[in-house]
Amino acid sequence: MPIRNLWSLECGEVITAEALLKNVKGCEVYFPLHDVGVDLLVVKGKKHVSIQVKESRYYIRRVWKRTLGHSWHSLHEKKFHRDKKKVDFYVFLTYLPRFGEHRMLRFENKFIVISTSELSKRIKDGNKNAGKRGIYSFCFNFEGKKVVEKRDALVDYSKYLNRWDLIKHDLQV
Repeated sequence: MPIRNLWSLECGEVITAEALLKNVKGCEVYFPLHDVGVDLLVVKGKKHVSIQVKESRYYIRRVWKRTLGHSWHSLHEKKFHRDKKKVDFYVFLTYLPRFGEHRMLRFENKFIVISTSELSKRIKDGNKNAGKRGIYSFCFNFEGKKVVEKRDALVDYSKYLNRWDLIKHDLQV
């Protein structure tokens, strides 16, 4: 029987928690001990929001719809629809490599912060297809401050890049 370490967070969850503490002043961040469909719980006063984190590396040498480079985030269709009322926000975290003159120097974290209701609307309106395996795939391409999702149709997500203010707004006391 496999044993899962319940006492440590996934890397993306830790990085997102740190970004939340930095960008949403006065909040506390908690995590559940087992999978309940929510990765992080952000609390400020008596208000709280729940967050699901999806992380991906950036595939710099892959061409997708004539564009070089993209992330690849997966979201199970059944889990998404089951947990819609439980999850307030999705954070798509992409590890984007940054290069110097001769080699890669570091990774830059790119956060797409979007409410579950808006993501649900975009899935429906964008005719996002979960396919035979029942998985929604999101392939984000980053060019400066422009973010385009290219999996099923070209959809602009630029206005959700680093939008911690959406979470701040929901936590206003």
